[in-house]
Amino acid sequence: MYEPADISDVVVDETRPVPAYYQVYEALRQRLGGPDLPPGSRLPTERAMAEQLGMSRATVREALTRLERDGLVNRRQGDGTYVAEPRVEHDMRFLHGFSAELARRGHRVRSKVLAMGTVRPSARLCEVLRVADGPDTVIELRRVRSLDGSPVSLETVWLSADRCAPLLGVDLNDRSLYDSLRAFGVQPVRGHEQLTATVLDDFEATCLDQRAGTPAFLVERVTYDAADRAVEYVKSVLRADRFTIRTDLDLEAAGSPHTPPTTES
Repeated sequence: MYEPADISDVVVDETRPVPAYYQVYEALRQRLGGPDLPPGSRLPTERAMAEQLGMSRATVREALTRLERDGLVNRRQGDGTYVAEPRVEHDMRFLHGFSAELARRGHRVRSKVLAMGTVRPSARLCEVLRVADGPDTVIELRRVRSLDGSPVSLETVWLSADRCAPLLGVDLNDRSLYDSLRAFGVQPVRGHEQLTATVLDDFEATCLDQRAGTPAFLVERVTYDAADRAVEYVKSVLRADRFTIRTDLDLEAAGSPHTPPTTES
């Protein structure tokens, strides 16, 4: 257990037009996760922080509330305020599986299958996957993905039952979906992905061990094989306190005519 950190060197300039609470917030934000405030370390109490900084507890409380809202600290009732674990970067530039992306960075990744079977597709799934309407023309796979022992993502995948029928015989607990697809000749080579801000509903919150209404990312992906046939349609709900979304910007691509279709369903 870490001893409470000393933040007495945080300087608040009352001549600046920036509110005092926001200066404290910015100063702590820059230090959280660093050598003097590593993940898991305990911050001083509100009272102690107010005394160290020479300001009111209300000002300190407002700064901590903002840090908590950003997912940078965790406030535990009756125990104190702790520096949160760092967010994981989700890079939208590359097509790779969740497990491969995070395991490559040294994280312990687990996958738990909640349900898997054939279902009747919605009209949107028929369009995206180019399958006929029917009671069992689409495979639906729902999994909770965990990172270092903590559930961070609820993933639902839909695939053509005709093309991917062998998948129904595969145990996808702690197994890569993409590796399994490659094993029987289905290889995603390109895709498009879109990101939407959302909040967790009751089911999602239960799966991710969070409160309903907690902010989250909704990531929707459609992938295609070399013949330009749709392989999968994926909807992933990611905990916003555990992920940072990354992409690159290119001015030269600003006028590109290739705008991917929406993936609403």
